[in-house]
Amino acid sequence: MTCRIVIIPFLHGKLTADGKLSEPDIYFILKKWLERHPEFQGREKEFRIVRGHMQLPDGSPTDLVRVTADFSPDLAGYDSAQDADLYEYFLADDRGENSASPHKIWIEQCEAARGVEAEFGMPKALKYLIGEKFLNYIEAADEDAAFRAELPAFVAEIKDIFETWQLAEYLETARQTERFDPNIYDSDDDIELERRFDLRRSAADLLLVERAREWLLEE
Repeated sequence: MTCRIVIIPFLHGKLTADGKLSEPDIYFILKKWLERHPEFQGREKEFRIVRGHMQLPDGSPTDLVRVTADFSPDLAGYDSAQDADLYEYFLADDRGENSASPHKIWIEQCEAARGVEAEFGMPKALKYLIGEKFLNYIEAADEDAAFRAELPAFVAEIKDIFETWQLAEYLETARQTERFDPNIYDSDDDIELERRFDLRRSAADLLLVERAREWLLEE
């Protein structure tokens, strides 16, 4: 199981008092987080920004974003609530507001995938829904029981959109990256750092794809 630590929980845009949409600037928020935790300066490659989309109660589309990090001993006891003041306005739980729940985002993603398939074809729809959204959702389910509870319904909807053979064929190459090229880096230190990161990322993606295969292909 891929283990990641939630650094910044799900955030989404909010409507201001004058009816305008205010979106969270995830890079600015992450910069402020790093200023508060300088020991992680220079380790930004361990962080992953996960993106999605959702609708607010009035129908306005907004981004849904969060940041996770590779597991490390110095993050093992981290609780994102301690830094909530950096982004509290944009927290996706809305503390009583009647907006869509982040763990229900798969419903809109499946609808979007049908649109992608109709307009751009099945391969792009598979890459969007399986290669991006479903694999990210599996990661989120590792850390949140609400996401885990939705996985069977998400899988059922995916199987309604795609044939089993289409899923099997796509998963053979999902998340495969280009061969590591040391020639694009300036120094041996950069090469070694990026090589280690590339290996960790590839291993994590391999495990994710295998788990997706178990969900989508096994009866």
